[in-house]
Amino acid sequence: MARMRNPRRDELDEVLALLNRVFNYEQIGYDPIKVRKFFDMLETNDVLVMEEDGKIVSHVFMKPYRMSICGAILQGAEIGAVATEERYRGRGFASTLLKEALRKMGERGYDISTLGGYRDRYSRFGWEQGGAACIYKINRRSVRCASDFSDVELSKYDPSDEVLRRRIIESYERNQVHMIRQEVEQSLIYDAPALMGMEIWIARSSEAFAYLITRRSQNGSSIQVLEYGGDPKTLALGIRRAFREWDIEEAKVPSPNWYNEFTPFLERMSEEWSINPARQINILNLWNCLEKLLPIAKRGAEEVLERLSSPYSLTLRISETGQRATILFDRGCELTEEKSEEELILDRCGMVRLLFGQGRPSGTLKMGRRMASHLDLILPLPFYEWETDMR
Repeated sequence: MARMRNPRRDELDEVLALLNRVFNYEQIGYDPIKVRKFFDMLETNDVLVMEEDGKIVSHVFMKPYRMSICGAILQGAEIGAVATEERYRGRGFASTLLKEALRKMGERGYDISTLGGYRDRYSRFGWEQGGAACIYKINRRSVRCASDFSDVELSKYDPSDEVLRRRIIESYERNQVHMIRQEVEQSLIYDAPALMGMEIWIARSSEAFAYLITRRSQNGSSIQVLEYGGDPKTLALGIRRAFREWDIEEAKVPSPNWYNEFTPFLERMSEEWSINPARQINILNLWNCLEKLLPIAKRGAEEVLERLSSPYSLTLRISETGQRATILFDRGCELTEEKSEEELILDRCGMVRLLFGQGRPSGTLKMGRRMASHLDLILPLPFYEWETDMR
């Protein structure tokens, strides 16, 4: 008979063997040694397994995190390595583990949970595509708009340089969005990247510094930028030098989908850009998400909110969990515990699309004109994740 439990430390080899059979880490570009270091970092009570016939046959982990978004701190957990041995599939083992993970995360008071993977597989548990990433596409022609790069040098990062390592970490932590990383996480990203082909480059001018983490395509003609930080102009000029020195055809550079210090430089040197969901999100605590992120989201609309002619309130409610929060518009915008006469009831995925969609609510969900005109002033809430924090 199958039973759910936390694995013991001495069962890590058995867990990794299962995961490697399912995912084949080397084939998808991961270094198995670095994967082992990642799992060594996890606490056993953050890992759930199903055991049957005396062996581990299904697995999921929760990786707790604290994320800073424009100064607001979200507490959450990344769900990963959802896997079941092939001959045991179709019996609901993974579903059982995910439901228990949701229960534990809610019990711990987390605000959100994030994951990657197939949308249709996870939407029935409440995860939905959310947040917004702007992907800038830069080619050989458009990169010339970055102006003269002769003052910028590009060099490969040396992990033994402690001063440089600290400067990279400080630059990352100055980004408007960043995880509050533990030392072991810093090491897995900067000292021994788990993803094969990841490279860290330093761009320096006489006065400024920037860094970027990249991954090249198999033929070497394009790069995907996974993370960056530092001086925006130096970063842009460093990318232009990379086109010259690496002989690349195209670079894709992600950014949070709101105006930040990198926006004007990336727009100037890009041929085009597109908006994509940043991650699959599950709202675990509706009130906390609004309380923490609403003050940031409403900054650009404060003058309009102050001029609203009459008070208006709206209660948002998640149908499956019963969680609710009321937003009061009255010479500003704030949360209140009082229930409004007007209520918008959505399932968990619908609430993600409302709060963390890629566009305004009026273009995302069907609703009345007055409700839409008010919610359009404050939503969507800001959310973004760096590629390096998804692994």
